[in-house]
Amino acid sequence: MSNKIHALALGLVLALAAYCRLWAAPISAGPDVLQFWAFAQVFHLHGLDFYRYADATAAIFPFKFWGFVYPPVWLLLLGLALMVVPESTATYITVDSSWRLAMKTPIIFADLAIGCLLYWAVPGSKIRKLIFTSLWLFHPTSWYSSAVFGQFDAVAAAFLLASIILLERGRDRLAFLLAGLAVMTKQHTLVPIAVMAVIAARQMNWKRLVSNLAILAGVVILFSIPFLLTGNFSAYASSLFLPGQLRYQLPLTLAFSGIGAALTYVHGVFGWETIRFFPFTFPVMVMALIAVMVSSYRRAISPAQGALVGFLIFISLSYQVNYQYLIIYIPIALLVASRTQYISERVFTLALALFPAVWLWLFDVSRWFTRFSPADPSSIPILARIGLTHQVLPDYVYVFFALALMYLALGYVIYAFRGSDKLEPGGGAIES
Repeated sequence: MSNKIHALALGLVLALAAYCRLWAAPISAGPDVLQFWAFAQVFHLHGLDFYRYADATAAIFPFKFWGFVYPPVWLLLLGLALMVVPESTATYITVDSSWRLAMKTPIIFADLAIGCLLYWAVPGSKIRKLIFTSLWLFHPTSWYSSAVFGQFDAVAAAFLLASIILLERGRDRLAFLLAGLAVMTKQHTLVPIAVMAVIAARQMNWKRLVSNLAILAGVVILFSIPFLLTGNFSAYASSLFLPGQLRYQLPLTLAFSGIGAALTYVHGVFGWETIRFFPFTFPVMVMALIAVMVSSYRRAISPAQGALVGFLIFISLSYQVNYQYLIIYIPIALLVASRTQYISERVFTLALALFPAVWLWLFDVSRWFTRFSPADPSSIPILARIGLTHQVLPDYVYVFFALALMYLALGYVIYAFRGSDKLEPGGGAIES
């Protein structure tokens, strides 16, 4: 009976989380939702030649020059969504509710999948599993990014989290296959995967490691070759690997890089040309990642901790970080928090996981329910009741938020390696 009760509780949690997302999905939209519709249309029109037109210069695009800079997995999902609602339309001021729901549905499924993965991987009692699962499923950042703004990072996060869990359970072949899918959904997941691969190298022979890396590379090749056969080598490479135009991080309301936000704020206040410092963040980040990988190989740190540390380096030292990037690390931080035996680490990782939600109470979330037609003003009183209609605050508030996130992330990186001598080899103090 106890197992039936827990199964019912999990089902209710999943159903409520799905309801919260499905309520918001068709009545809200960020600008990417409109642009994704145009990308889907171009994909249906040009097929595998898509990346030749990914720079968004055609008349169909609501926002010109806002290009598609992602690997093909999300493009394929957009194509499927358009097949479901082929009559949907979008302009720079309107987007059909049918497209909003169809496009966001795979992301919502990814959110629910992450919840199930956490329930499976969190050690201890079923109540404990349910608590950590709920921390993700009812995380305001997860709800906002997936169901409101319409960003797909949860799809990449689901693949990455599954890869971590399977690697720690000895299913390394499948783990590297899923890691390849994560990379082909969002390319910046390659950073935590690189740290995971180094940790795996400590625990398996080189022949096994090389074959696993070949599986990862095979997934990348399998998804890439069809789009390269049309001669799109340059367009494909530039979409996936070349950085965007160097610019100040405006508006600061939406800037989540501590470095980028601070340098942009100094430029705005004092007029100094701080943009010249932006390019230096890349070599600093590379050197930091190399140091992390070396330390991960030499010291006892789990794949989950390694992936978390790797991605925290990325968001801390990159000059441009979008809010949806934070979705990648939140479930990993929750997994680490659930497993550690040390209260200090649990507090650290829970703070990392929950802190991004603070921003939603510094921002007017209701704007995405009314900005594009059809608008839904009836949702505003509901959002106001929970404080999500806050007017924009002075720029320095958002700079402080971005800096706090950066210091919190770097603080855990230092903590993870300074405290790794206390952890069990390869297990990161995992409780059974």
